[in-house]
Amino acid sequence: MRVLDRKRYSYVLLARDGEWILTFLLGGPVERDVSVRLTPVEVTAIEAGDSSAEDLVETFGADLSATEDRQITPTVWPAKDAESGS
Repeated sequence: MRVLDRKRYSYVLLARDGEWILTFLLGGPVERDVSVRLTPVEVTAIEAGDSSAEDLVETFGADLSATEDRQITPTVWPAKDAESGS
């Protein structure tokens, strides 16, 4: 698992086994974390600089139901040794 991008206390973008996973925190009455598998279109947009993990967090947070079929349970977080490079 490789950390591609992160914003502390907000999100982490990971590459694992050929897929990109965005894990982020959702606030509200109860804070929770959500992991979503990114589509090839979303990955390409990030690689091209047309989008960012932060943009996707905002989009997904506004309508989480749109990602229900791509959510991963339990959520995915990097191991401690993967975090040392950030």
